[in-house]
Formats: sequence, structure tokens, C-alpha cells
Amino acid sequence: MAGVDLYSVLGVSRGASQEEIKKAYRKLARQYHPDVNAEAGSADKFKEINLAYEVLSDPERRRQYDAFGTTSQGPDSPFSSTGFGNFSEIFEYFFGGGFGGRSPRPRSYVQGEDLHRAVHLKLEDCLNDKKVQLKVQRRETCDVCNGSRAEQGSQPTSCPTCGGHGMVNQVRDTLLGRMSTTTVCPHCQGEGLQISDPCRACRGSGLAERQRTVEITVPAGIDHGNVIRIAGEGHAGRGGAPSGDLLVQVTVEPDAQFSRRNADLYTELKLNYADLALGATVNVSTLEEEQPLRVPAGTPSHEEFLLRGQGLPRLRGHGRGDLHVRVVVDVPRKLTRRQKELLEELRNGQEDPTRKSGKLFQRFQK
Repeated sequence: MAGVDLYSVLGVSRGASQEEIKKAYRKLARQYHPDVNAEAGSADKFKEINLAYEVLSDPERRRQYDAFGTTSQGPDSPFSSTGFGNFSEIFEYFFGGGFGGRSPRPRSYVQGEDLHRAVHLKLEDCLNDKKVQLKVQRRETCDVCNGSRAEQGSQPTSCPTCGGHGMVNQVRDTLLGRMSTTTVCPHCQGEGLQISDPCRACRGSGLAERQRTVEITVPAGIDHGNVIRIAGEGHAGRGGAPSGDLLVQVTVEPDAQFSRRNADLYTELKLNYADLALGATVNVSTLEEEQPLRVPAGTPSHEEFLLRGQGLPRLRGHGRGDLHVRVVVDVPRKLTRRQKELLEELRNGQEDPTRKSGKLFQRFQK
């Protein structure tokens, strides 16, 4: 750092007070710490800031720097240093609980676990919202000790290690001077309490197993494999932490008549040859009722028709899907004598397409 003005590194004037220097250092250390700033050169900048603060925060070193204007790192130099300390320790100090950072939560602060259940539906159950009652076995706050973990008639006492604060201070000597950090009390795990007579009902856990009936609403249009999340209906948390959620996985049974693709339904309608050849109006079964379908004369087998709005409701959307109807020829396995005669007449009465094309060919030859 030869030739570099340490005051400029910290962005303060030469007449800056120790409080101003400390404030500027804290701000820049937060900004350029390598664990926070991944930009190239941030680590070198962070070392530069630390060296500047190491010199200017020490009254004797600062006087020598003001007098000689050097940052020489020779062994006899008043600015020599054994290093800048452990980056992780400095980071913990500045970003843990030291200067406005969040205080660490006690280890007893544990969010409740999620509960997993399943609900089985038929396809027609997906047409409308459906109320379902589920029995769940979950951990809840003990109603004997109300979560205090202490037996009735007794009270938790303050932790002797932390004095009921849940946190303890640790003082360490660093290159920046003597620093104090706050950590979770190892004796009470941050609760600040000591339980001398644990609750017998919950064995001092503050939680007890309970069976409950939870009513959920399965929304219309739900599909196979969808998961419904009910917030706060899982296991209770510890140390004031929130409860987990209830996760309900939906299975929809395959339907014998309809297949499904999102909100659209698909079905197959068998018709005899005469209906396809001559045309007919037939009734098509939907999930709710029968709907008329006009099949035009000359419709080929496997033609698909669309009945709009006869599918399922769109989940988290508007309207309903469609019903796709594919018509196919229903070939009878057994025929009566009269049916055979009629079919023979139909077959013999049709003009031979080969003979017709031959006449057409002869006509073009003339």
C-alpha cells in the first residue's frame, strides 16, 4: 500500500474522529467482504480497508502515520502486522449480532414438521368443490403445561448461565481490539429457562400427540397428482416457532368411459354403419347428463366431434374444458338371416369402383 492514503481508503478526512473512522470501516467492511461481494478485487480491497483501520484506529500508530506518511511493512515498522485475522471471524462479528445484525435464534426454535395425507376421488368428484374430512395424528402444544414443559404447580426458573436472556456474550481479542459477540446460551439452548420439574403429561417436551379431524376443500378441476397445502395444520413448532403444514396428495381413479387431459375429456361412441352412412342424432353421455349429437350422413369411422363446455372446470382458471367424442363403427359379431340378406343386397347393389374406373379410362381413349 505504498503511496496510498489510508484516510482516502476509508473515505474520511485527516481530522476524523475515532467514531467516524470506526463507522466508515464498518460500512466498507460490510460492502467488500469476500463472502458478500464476489466481484474481482473485492478481497484485495477488503485487506486494504482492514489495514487502514488497523493503523488509524490505534492512536499511536495513527500519530506515527501522520508524522511519517508511510505504510511500510518492514519488521521494524510501526505499521507491521501479523495479518488481518480470520475473515470468517470478522464476518461473524459484523454480520452476526454485533452491529445491527439479526440475533441468532435458539436451537430450541424449531418449526413444526409437515403432515402428509392422501385423498382418493372419482372423476365426477372433480366437477365441483368437495368437502373432505381427514383424521390426522399430530403433535400439538401440551394442554397440561400449555407448552411451558414444567409440571403443574411448578414454574421454569431463569437459566443460571445466561440469567434468563438466552444469549451469552463472549469477549475475544482480535487485531481490531477487544470485541464482544453474542451467541446462544449453551445451557438452555437460547430459551433462558431451566426446567427442574418437567411436565409428566408431555415428558417435558411441551408437545403431546392428538388425533384431530381436519376438513379441507378439494377445489373443482383438481387433477391426479395435485397436492393441496393447508397452512398451519401440521405438527406444532417448538420454542414459539410456527406449525408445519398439512400436505394432501390427490389421486383420481381411472374412469371406464372417459379419459382426461387437463380439463378436456375424451370418450368413444359406437354407432352402426347405417347411422354413419345415413346420418343420425344420438345421445352422448357426459359426466352430468346426456347431450344430443348430430352425426352427418357419410361420417367416416373415427371422426371426432366436440361438445364445448362439457369437460371439467379449469383449475385456477375460468370456464370448463370440452368433451371430445370419437365415433367408431360397431361391427356386430352375430347377424340374423334378414340382416345378412340386407347386407348382401347392399354389397351387390354398390357399383364396382374398378369397373367404373375402367369405363372412365375407355372414355378418355376415344
